[in-house]
Amino acid sequence: MLKNLRRLTSVGRPFKGISFFIEEISKDLQIVIGLFVISSLLFYFLVHSVIPDKRDIIDTYAFVLFNTYISPVHTRMAMIISFFGTGTFLIPSYALITFYLFRKKCVHYAIMVLVIAISSLLLGWLLKEMFHRARPLNPLVGGAGGYSFPSGHALGGFIFSGALIWLIWQAKRNIYLKWVLSLFIAAFGTMIGLSRIYLHVHYATDVIGSLFVTFIWYSLLYIFFRLTYKGGKAEKMRIYDTAPSGISENYQFNN
Repeated sequence: MLKNLRRLTSVGRPFKGISFFIEEISKDLQIVIGLFVISSLLFYFLVHSVIPDKRDIIDTYAFVLFNTYISPVHTRMAMIISFFGTGTFLIPSYALITFYLFRKKCVHYAIMVLVIAISSLLLGWLLKEMFHRARPLNPLVGGAGGYSFPSGHALGGFIFSGALIWLIWQAKRNIYLKWVLSLFIAAFGTMIGLSRIYLHVHYATDVIGSLFVTFIWYSLLYIFFRLTYKGGKAEKMRIYDTAPSGISENYQFNN
């Protein structure tokens, strides 16, 4: 009887250890890990099942849908929106944001933005070299070279939009204003991806893949910075010189 009881107790210890480990992880970290796992599985399915087997139902449907809206005016608009996913726009923008954060003595935030900028610009190029997917035929504009998957413009737009949204939520602003700005930026980042499909320079699955890569990459960066700055000295966030009433002036970086 005692032997059986000890055996059951010893079997239950690993599960208790796992349960204790999960409870020790903060809720935000649990959400990030969940996002990483789900995005990784969806990206794996997209790469290993949808694209190789030529299951282009999504891509064909997207092109058919956008073909009904093709016009000279819409094409010019799509080209303008697409520009915001290029290095010509993103590199100076990241540089200005980083410089601004350093001036405000928000060193942690400046380093994070710098890492996001460098990694995002390299990430698209590395993934394209890995998958070697040819671009769609009959593009509406010229000048789109290289491989198709994932969409570099969409990836750059998604990651840049994510960085802006993250900075907005660290700043001293009204909660409703934060939501409005975040939704606007998220919608604009989505428009960059859609513009690439409209212009026939990328498949819809290229843009979807870029979205999954964005979630995966931000999850890894979040975990990395949480571990790097854990227990570090709190840094005052002073992106704005004045704070709205009811908000403390000593808004600190959450490590």
